[in-house]
Amino acid sequence: MDVFAPYEQAPQREARARRAAEQQEQRLRAAVDALMDSPDGRCLLRWLIQLCQCFQALTPTGGDLETHRLIFTEGRRFVGMRLLRLLQDADSGHLPRLLQTKEDDHGI
Repeated sequence: MDVFAPYEQAPQREARARRAAEQQEQRLRAAVDALMDSPDGRCLLRWLIQLCQCFQALTPTGGDLETHRLIFTEGRRFVGMRLLRLLQDADSGHLPRLLQTKEDDHGI
C-alpha cells in the first residue's frame, strides 16, 4: 500500500462529502417547497418557528441555571434560524408568505 494514499484520497473524500451535502440541501429545499404548498405545511412551519423562539428575547431570571438555560435557548434558536435560512434559500418569497398568518388566525 502506498504510504501517501490516505493523503491523496482526502480531496476525493472531501468532494464526495461536498456533493452529498449539496444533495441533502436540495432535498431539504424541495421539502420546504412542498410544505409551503399546503396550509397544513405552512402551519407546521409556523409552529416550529414559534417553538424555536426565533423572534423572542430571553428574559434573565438571575438564577444559577441561567447559563444552562441560555445555552439551551440559543441551541433551540439556532435550529429555528437554520429553518428560516432554509426557507429563504429555497425561495425568497417563502418567509414573507409564511409570516402572513391570515389563513391561520384561529390558533398558532
